[in-house]
Amino acid sequence: MIWTYCEQWNNLAETPMTPLTPDQAQARHASGDLYTAVASPADGSAPTLRVEMRMETGYASVVFMDAYGRDTLDYTFTLINGSFFLETATSYGYGNSQERGGYADADRTETYEFTTDGVIHRTVEEEGDESKEIRNGVDVTSNWEPVPTFGAYTSLIRRER
Repeated sequence: MIWTYCEQWNNLAETPMTPLTPDQAQARHASGDLYTAVASPADGSAPTLRVEMRMETGYASVVFMDAYGRDTLDYTFTLINGSFFLETATSYGYGNSQERGGYADADRTETYEFTTDGVIHRTVEEEGDESKEIRNGVDVTSNWEPVPTFGAYTSLIRRER
């Protein structure tokens, strides 16, 4: 996997905004300023995921992308007592659409919102309908992640949770 760095990712253009050198991104990591790490396969094909970090506000997001540059899965972490907690997981479905990147509208989203005390709110939106459910007493131990050092995102970017 090859990592490139930028301030933010542009979904519409499917390109980095304000490219950063690794040293600049590492300085932002250390200071808590916003930066994005974009992962691409070594064969030079399109990026497959991005990690957005903003430590000053205690936020990290891991977004997995499909071959069309669309977001397919988004994990949002919040910094709590020195560790990241997976607060939200959202998956996006596009049916048979082949629209690219930020131009595509998901025809189905499924969102899980987690609390540290084991409450999960699940929302599914599909074809204009929305369903919601709440579960209590769920073990959320696996939602905790150590804050990664710069460039060491392996644990944070695990797709299967």
